[in-house]
Amino acid sequence: MRISKLAVAATVLASTLAYVPAVHAQSTIKLGVVLPTSGAGAATGLPILDGVKVAVEEINAAGGVMGKKLEILSRDTQMKPATASSVAKELLTKEGVQIFIGPATSAESLAVSEFAKTEKVIDIIPSAKTEALTGTNLHDYIFQLPPTTDVQGKRMAELLKKEIGAKSVCFTGYDYPYTQDLFRNIRANLGDIKDAGSFLMPLGTTDYNTVITQLLGANCDTIMGTTWGPGFVAFVKQATPFGLFKGRKLLWGSSVGGDGSTTALGKAFPEGLWASADDLWYADATPAHVKYQRSLAKLEGRQDTNMWAITGYNSVYLVKAGIEKAKSTEPAALSTAMAGITFASPLGDLTVDPKNHRANSPEFYGQIVSVPGSDIKRMATPRLMH
Repeated sequence: MRISKLAVAATVLASTLAYVPAVHAQSTIKLGVVLPTSGAGAATGLPILDGVKVAVEEINAAGGVMGKKLEILSRDTQMKPATASSVAKELLTKEGVQIFIGPATSAESLAVSEFAKTEKVIDIIPSAKTEALTGTNLHDYIFQLPPTTDVQGKRMAELLKKEIGAKSVCFTGYDYPYTQDLFRNIRANLGDIKDAGSFLMPLGTTDYNTVITQLLGANCDTIMGTTWGPGFVAFVKQATPFGLFKGRKLLWGSSVGGDGSTTALGKAFPEGLWASADDLWYADATPAHVKYQRSLAKLEGRQDTNMWAITGYNSVYLVKAGIEKAKSTEPAALSTAMAGITFASPLGDLTVDPKNHRANSPEFYGQIVSVPGSDIKRMATPRLMH
């Protein structure tokens, strides 16, 4: 009986250990990259993954981090919060990943942030801008690189007042956390500008005719929008024949000023629309930016690279800086090291606020206008706003 009990105990222990990630035995530093790489979200997710690849290649070529090479383990979130949490859990339990980059959108990121909090693993958000991530939902293991919606709200309200000269604004876009947070912050800073109401639609909408009709009948001289990626392209193509953009001033969030949207629409991109962009391949902002763009162009096989890549690139360099400071990949030590850290990026040094875990990432702002001799419009005199 004694031998039998010992055998059972040994079997149970062995079974349990089989599911414990062999973190300390890892020969590489594993990065769990969880992004939408299929469907509508791929327009954002795939470029971010490209940026991760460029950074990892650079770092590994220079000897890695603390003598170890970085390894990318990528999973498709399909832009679904439940799927994003599921693939993150799979990477943790089966691969021993304790450092995650992604997801890309706000709803997915909120879900994976909760996973990171529960499991005590690092999660770096490359592109999702909702302030809730590091506001009401702040915890030790979440870090957010892009400008949050409270920062964007103030910037865009200033554009509406000082550059665009808006008198009344209609708000339109996808009804999800980013839009809700951004519009709330813009409204808080509108001053004397009239709020002409919201015209929202579910995330994933493909037929915009109802909202277009509502906007045509709305009493506003300016449209503030947040549709993005293929959705923005479809919205513009469906709205243009109805003349929605004629005689209206236009300001758009969701970084539609980058090359993805301008290339997809070509001459159909609304002339004079004010937009932001996380990066512009033609900006040549710094020598480091020129070098980064060359590496990215080589990977993507084109000069007009995608702006989202820089967010993945910066995420990896934040990981590198944190590990080198902590001299460890253990999540708690890494979290402490990353809070307040300053690290280099192609657009200048970035610092993570120790209180809210947000980096002071800049954005380009400007009007999208026609370029002589080209079918692709560009941002006129882009301004890098910190």
